Formats: sequence, structure tokens, C-alpha cells
Amino acid sequence: MFNVFKDELNENPKIYTKLFNVETSDRKFERHVSYALFTDSPLKAEGADYTTQLIQQGYTKDFTHLEFGLGFEITQTAQEDDVYDVVNQYGTGLARSCRVTQETYGAAVLNDGFTTETTPDGLSLFNTAHTLITGGTARNRRDAALSYTSLQQALIDMANDQKSDEGFFTSSVSGYELWVPPALMMTAYRLVDSSGLPSSADNDINPLNKQYSITVVVNPYLGAAVGGSDTAWFLVYKGKRTGLITYNRVGITMQPPERLPKSGNRFYAVRFRASWGARDWRGSYGSAGA
Repeated sequence: MFNVFKDELNENPKIYTKLFNVETSDRKFERHVSYALFTDSPLKAEGADYTTQLIQQGYTKDFTHLEFGLGFEITQTAQEDDVYDVVNQYGTGLARSCRVTQETYGAAVLNDGFTTETTPDGLSLFNTAHTLITGGTARNRRDAALSYTSLQQALIDMANDQKSDEGFFTSSVSGYELWVPPALMMTAYRLVDSSGLPSSADNDINPLNKQYSITVVVNPYLGAAVGGSDTAWFLVYKGKRTGLITYNRVGITMQPPERLPKSGNRFYAVRFRASWGARDWRGSYGSAGA
């Protein structure tokens, strides 16, 4: 049973870990505290005193780990007569259940990023006016159907508004990933992979293909069928250069089987503890679609 469970976990590659920074935790919750460091260095006259600045503490967000568990009982009789290896299939089912839960909670950070999933500044992950510690605002949201125009505008917004809390511009040096539900995958591939302007008879090159390194990632857990949206899409910095994070408190573990004293049934269970969320909005951009 244990080997079947382990093999099934290994055979199902994770999707969410392509996007989330993965860290371990040894406590009940993790606290993220943001700071604003220094603004740009001022001019200094010869012999003059140095200008000094104070580091400003900003926002705080806690990540409280959730606990998950699932088990099943099997009678002595069923074990004795298991000529079709049904018990091992239960182990496969437990592994799949755990993996689906991880993917669902990971995708929920994006799916809920326009509403209930917040960043340390208290605003939704995707917002038009994130507050900077030193003053001012920045956006990482603009709602429009996925198209050449809207994707182009997203790249412009990321160039203009991906700012640190000191107000400095940040930029992607390793390209982008375009995360979409299955309903948008054909549109996404046409926009990114076409050598010429998509849906145009012009002979112009497609800058999205020639000048930007954009990889399309299709995640079925973003779709409307599982609580997401068939119109929302997300642009993120490649290489996990985002503020999205998942903490592993206790990995997926199958408990030692237990023989129940009164019935003689054997009990199998799995559990894990983890959390998902956004400790920063930078590096990510979302559109709820049309």
C-alpha cells in the first residue's frame, strides 16, 4: 500500500510549484514583515555630512497552516478476499486526493486574487492601487479579455508599475509566463507563438513572439468548472520571481496502518499541513477578463 501511494504521488507532477516559491516551516504560522529601505542616493558635497535615512517598517501578513487528512477502513474479510488488488487502488486514490487538494488551494490564490486573497498591504492580490510604504500607488490589474492589445497593455503596465516600496522600478530579466485556463489556451498560443501580428494580414512582426520570452502555462484548476474563471488570465515573471508562496509544515504522509480492536478492520490514513498565499503582489499581474 505504501509503495503504491508513494509511486502515485511521484507520477503526478505538480503544477502549482512551477509558480509558487516553496518553503518549509517548523511553526504554527509564518509571519511576513515588509520594509522600505532607502530612496535614491542624494548628491553629497565635498566634506559635507552624509544624508541619513531610516528604514521604514511596512505591512505584516501571517500565513497560518491548514491541516488536511483522509482515511478509509477495510474489513478483514475484504483483505482476505482481495484477489483483484482493490486495496492498492485505495492507496492510489488517497494520493490523487492529496495532489488535487494541493493544486486546488494553489490555484485559489490566483482565482481569488481579485477579491479575498490579499497581500500584506491589505488589498486584493490583483489591484489597481497597491500602496507603497514610502508613498504612492502601483497597479497590477486591468480587466480585459485576453487579446493582443490587452497582453501588450499588461506588459506596459508591468514595466511602469512594478515598483518596490521605495518607488524603484523592478523589471523581468528572464521573461514571463502567461497562466491561463483551458478555455483560453488556443488564444494564448496564437498570441505568443505567431511570428506575425495575430489575426492580421499585415506583414509586421509579432513583438510578443520576437522581443519577449513568454511561456504559456495551461492550468485546468483555473477554469470555471473547478471554481475559477474561463476568462481570467495572469502574467507573471518567469523563474518564480513573484510573491506567491507555499509553506510545507508537514508533508503528505501515510500513517502506519492501525488494526481497530473491536472490529478487526484495518484503518489507513494520510495527512499533511500546508499554507498558500501572497506575501507580495510584485512579479504578478492579473486580469479578470471581459
